[in-house]
Amino acid sequence: MARKATIRVALDLETTGLHVEQDAILEVAAIKFQDTQVIDRFETFISPGRSIPYRVQRLTGIKPEQLVGAPTFDTIARRLQAFLSDHPIVGHSIPFDVGFLRRWGLARTNPLVDTFELATVMLPSLTSYNLGQVAESLGIQVPLDRHRAMVDTVLAMEVFLALHQRLQSVDLALLKDLASLDAPRNWPLLHFFRQELRDRQESDGVRGGLVRGSLGDRFAAQLGMDPRVLSFAVAHQSDAQPDTQLSSTVVNTSVIEAVEQMKGEIEALPEHAEQPISPGYPTTEAAIREALQQLEPLLVEVTVGNNDYSSVLLPILDWIVNNGTQPSARLLIACPSQQIARRFIDTVLPRLQALLKSQLQVAYLAEKGGYLCTHRWFGAALRRTSGELTAEQARGLAKLGLWAQRTLTGERSELTMLPQEITAWERISSGIEHIPSAEKRSGTIYQRCTYRRKGYCFVSLAEERVNAANIVVTTHAGLFDDLSQPHSLLSSIPYRVILDADLLEEENARWSSTELDQVRLLRMLNTVGTELPDGRYQGLLALAAPLLREHGPGGLSTTPTIAKAELDARMLTWFQTLRQARSAVERLFSSFTHLMEEFAQQGSHGGREKGGKGGGRGGERMDQQPLRFTSNIRQLGAWMEVERAWQQVAQRLQAVVDLAHEAEKIILTTQRSRHRLDIGSGEDSTVASELAAVAQQLLEQKQMGQQAMQLGEDENVYWLRMPPIPASSSTQHRSSADSSAQLPIVEPAPILYTQLVQTSALLQRLLLTEQRCTIFAGAALSVDNTFAFTRSRFGLENDACQALSIVAEHHEQTLLYIPNDVPEPNAPQYQRHLDDALIQAATALDGQLVALFTSHAALRSSYATIKPLLETRGILVLAQGLDGSPRQLWQIFQKQERVVLLGTGSLWESAGEIPCSPTCLFIARIPMPVLNDPPVAARAERYSDQLHQLTVPIAALRIRRALNRLMWNDDRRNTVVLFDRRVISKEYGSIIMNSLPRCSQRQAAVSHLPESVLDWLTGTGVWE
Repeated sequence: MARKATIRVALDLETTGLHVEQDAILEVAAIKFQDTQVIDRFETFISPGRSIPYRVQRLTGIKPEQLVGAPTFDTIARRLQAFLSDHPIVGHSIPFDVGFLRRWGLARTNPLVDTFELATVMLPSLTSYNLGQVAESLGIQVPLDRHRAMVDTVLAMEVFLALHQRLQSVDLALLKDLASLDAPRNWPLLHFFRQELRDRQESDGVRGGLVRGSLGDRFAAQLGMDPRVLSFAVAHQSDAQPDTQLSSTVVNTSVIEAVEQMKGEIEALPEHAEQPISPGYPTTEAAIREALQQLEPLLVEVTVGNNDYSSVLLPILDWIVNNGTQPSARLLIACPSQQIARRFIDTVLPRLQALLKSQLQVAYLAEKGGYLCTHRWFGAALRRTSGELTAEQARGLAKLGLWAQRTLTGERSELTMLPQEITAWERISSGIEHIPSAEKRSGTIYQRCTYRRKGYCFVSLAEERVNAANIVVTTHAGLFDDLSQPHSLLSSIPYRVILDADLLEEENARWSSTELDQVRLLRMLNTVGTELPDGRYQGLLALAAPLLREHGPGGLSTTPTIAKAELDARMLTWFQTLRQARSAVERLFSSFTHLMEEFAQQGSHGGREKGGKGGGRGGERMDQQPLRFTSNIRQLGAWMEVERAWQQVAQRLQAVVDLAHEAEKIILTTQRSRHRLDIGSGEDSTVASELAAVAQQLLEQKQMGQQAMQLGEDENVYWLRMPPIPASSSTQHRSSADSSAQLPIVEPAPILYTQLVQTSALLQRLLLTEQRCTIFAGAALSVDNTFAFTRSRFGLENDACQALSIVAEHHEQTLLYIPNDVPEPNAPQYQRHLDDALIQAATALDGQLVALFTSHAALRSSYATIKPLLETRGILVLAQGLDGSPRQLWQIFQKQERVVLLGTGSLWESAGEIPCSPTCLFIARIPMPVLNDPPVAARAERYSDQLHQLTVPIAALRIRRALNRLMWNDDRRNTVVLFDRRVISKEYGSIIMNSLPRCSQRQAAVSHLPESVLDWLTGTGVWE
């Protein structure tokens, strides 16, 4: 007799805010359903007993007058509880909604099925997981009146049914893996996956747990790897090869016209030229051809808007196509991020190739750690080695489990990994292949990997595609990773294009930076091995205990933890060494905390420490100020404690590295002595690999700390800073810790950071090699009509590299308005004038304004002032970090009218994702870098005139880039307000003004701003 389908209840609430203890319920909607059949509905408004915030009114459409006469929640609570009964509750981010119900004593024990969690697992490549976008990706029509309780409840039910149907097509072995994840019991999907497994086993006639069985074990022994790899798509790649060749598709006539229009409209401005050359395409083409033929570097600034580099890429690709018969005619293209690289491969390159009627093969090379490592996936990385998974890690591994069976490339860029899921990826990612083995005869992990030899290694397959391709696309970080390695794949490619080259130095600095972090260090040590409070042992050593004991049975432990009795004397000594290392690490970071406290106390009494003391700019507390490591730090009394603690840590870490290497040798020696037919699935080899990897990481951490403690002149800058603590993170951390209850909670401690001071030498060594042509193309490369600043940043010899700008005419599109009667930013009345101007401009424009600030403190100040006033006028004010992420804010800005966005620097960078420009961009002040930031301070010390040689040029380039990113994504007229009169009152202001893209300008009183903006937007022509 077939088992009846489970009855579930889809639920959604509308509330006055996001805080369970402070906010109230406005509306409740629920649907009881069984399979696709709706059994019953529940829907009612709720009187909140308080006012409804304007943002909630805008989002939900619920007005105060609709709640007149609505019942209070306590009057409907019993009826709602009866409706819910003990059925599983389905909803998008359902723990949030149920949190409000549980405050009233409802839904205390109901299982939860979170469609957000389920969507992140089942749809691993979506760029966003809000309910509307999940529904659209599943082909479900999204109603226009989203964010009403019943509408969202119906949508959540339909999304669940579609995702559930997909889950039912997952094979039984993978479903068992999902149900067996070592996740906390409060993870919403754990109960759901386990119930699905029981239902599937019952329907398929499978009783008890799934086991591989003796036949599978023998098969694994013959393969030397896990037979589950045969279910991966990569095992069937001969049936469906990844499309690395771009077909010559038919090109839309409008695309051809757009390209021809681009060729006619762009102008070229060679360096030092007084007038641009129009049309500029022939000049650009000639410069690019000369650079390619002579194998010389070239700087090309492209300020035409919409992040469009067609004017550079077309002549390059044309040249490559015409020289394609030469084996050396290969092109390397580097993008700033994997998302941009993926869009470039999927959209830009096909269009350009079709225009040229070419079919050049294209391959993508990910950065280090950018591929799924099959060796680790089926090895020790997924075993419990450092405690129970958090809910986020479990979600990440569940997502990876489904994706791993489908992917042909194993590329990280195919996935959307949420920040909390990254640690799951780190457990199974590539990047450890070339670590040398402590047992020399065994070679590297890559050399001895059975999965690579059998054709299931994603890194090896990527290398094959790269070697066969005419065009290789990678990221800036991927380029640095490859060129800095002795086994480089890209160094032989003679022609290179760096897109968004104005971000190159920033990406290089980020790539070169490392951290010495207590949480990470302790996690590494715990991964090697740790004693738990219950007296049992865990970690790689515990997992390999049967192999490592002198007279052990061999193999791996079948349990996640082992008893002390299962360890011999040598292993007990190893665990003692690990305990000593953990204690030493804790003492070191405690001494770092004392050092920071003394530094902050000294600052509060007016003392200044030359090595990086800041003045608390932007409202930053003294205990949050960075402390730079220079020779002056020895003046702090706590420094001696730090030095003593470091000596202990260095010794203890080296001892752990040594024992990890010894354990690795034992495992590999034992494995090599086995009979060929008894090699097993190779999982014990992955334990050796994981030991080698963590030993290498610990050694790198030790070396970084050693360099920092020397306090000498170095190419790197070192500094301590307290980690940022999001408001909700402490709660999440406690809940995760409570669920495992195994390891103590570590109090926040300072993190030691390091970064290259000057990246020019590294860039010169990696990119400017002989017989190679590197073309640097970016939106912001020139300062005051010269490329000297960029040349020095890239390590180019002055004037030895040709440079030109490609510009488009914006005099009729954009007005740059500079108020000439407002105080300068550091003056007492500046903030009041800024807020008044924002209110007046936003009112005149009915919103549609984006304001950019240089600090979160300034943003919050304006937000608190302008939000209440503008909301009374029907204008929604949203702030980055307070009302959502940059992506979320841009989505709201695009879809709704009468909206004002307030953001900081990272909002600028996400602007490339919006399809149209804001009506008005408000730049609150010149975005000069902050000199109390240790990397900036260290760079500034190398200039005799920091203002003119560093801070002003960087500010000019930031503004130029923001305008190109934000203001010219379409052809509508718009305005830019630069609310900083220093550009006209200070002598350095002319540098910034001469660096901006060409557009109409007006300098006038701030009182004329609203009228002038409206006149410009409704008018035509140019304003001189």
